[in-house]
Amino acid sequence: MKPLRILLLYGASAANATFSYQQAWPQAFQNHPRFQCTRINLLDRRWPARVAAAAVAATWRGDAVVLLHSVFSNACLLSGRLFDLIRRVPQPKAFFIGNEYKLMPQKMEFCERLPLQLLVSQTRAPRVHQVYRDRLRCAVVGIPNTGLDPVLFRPETPFAERSIDLGYRAEEPDLYIGHTERRDIARYFQDNADRLRLRVDVSLDRRCRLAGRDWARFLDRCKGQLGTEAGGDFFELTDETRVKVNEYTAAHPEAGFPEIWARFFQSYRDPIPIRIMSGRNVEAAGTRTVQMLFEGDYDGYFQPDEHYIPLKKDFSNVDEALRKFRDEAYCHRVTTNAYELAMTEFRYDRLIDGFADALASTT
Repeated sequence: MKPLRILLLYGASAANATFSYQQAWPQAFQNHPRFQCTRINLLDRRWPARVAAAAVAATWRGDAVVLLHSVFSNACLLSGRLFDLIRRVPQPKAFFIGNEYKLMPQKMEFCERLPLQLLVSQTRAPRVHQVYRDRLRCAVVGIPNTGLDPVLFRPETPFAERSIDLGYRAEEPDLYIGHTERRDIARYFQDNADRLRLRVDVSLDRRCRLAGRDWARFLDRCKGQLGTEAGGDFFELTDETRVKVNEYTAAHPEAGFPEIWARFFQSYRDPIPIRIMSGRNVEAAGTRTVQMLFEGDYDGYFQPDEHYIPLKKDFSNVDEALRKFRDEAYCHRVTTNAYELAMTEFRYDRLIDGFADALASTT
């Protein structure tokens, strides 16, 4: 089969080096046999690169335009003359939308102006997909935001020789997502490590995030990783709740989450959750690191006691979870299951195959 010629837009630089999915997707597309890529890195701000990007966008001929998550996650990297050039390209356009909990009005306007033929969400949740279809009138598919690079994320250190019992790297959650699970799990194990007889390396400090090979080596030093589902509990295209929470906390910086919850979320009618599997789950599976996770759906992929050790969000079963963690046979089974799942379902080539099939169905 002749490969599809795609114009691939993305942003990669040192600024997003700790977000492995933003760095890995461009190279995975470049290496995939179903695509022939012409790439534009929107974070290459050098003048010659910007001139070349405009020239490529003005003259490119091919089959489809693909915009990856990094094009518009925390900020829109595609604007001005280059946006106009991309918008005028007549070929179908697909957008991997990132951070589906913030700047959603701007992202919807961005999609409508392109316009899109295919939106790639980070969730498989049917209610979320229907909201997108109703608004954008385009096809929608759910694909995990992070795949597995088995060359980078692989088990090297035997389980018994790993020096850290439980590790974790995350950032303090924004209150507008409607929960504080990352903070809760981090602080619990930081505060109780000695009592639980655990060697932990846990941080919510952004400066402690790790990138690429450093992150893979950290996972390989850990017997276990803590984790929660990514995303929030209150999906909106309007950002209405996010804006209100941010305005309130700016005016009341002393407000804690219980107050925020009571004021903005307790009586919220018919919320649509957008909880997704994290790239941390995929990469820990690749290094055969045991995952002790808050109970959740994990997009239907990771199952409790099959792929991870389930931990209740009030920590009421922590003794049971640690008994499982210290059971070598149990840990071997769940890490083997998670590793096989990652190798079967989450390698980048497999995810891009799924995207290629979805793109083909829209053209």
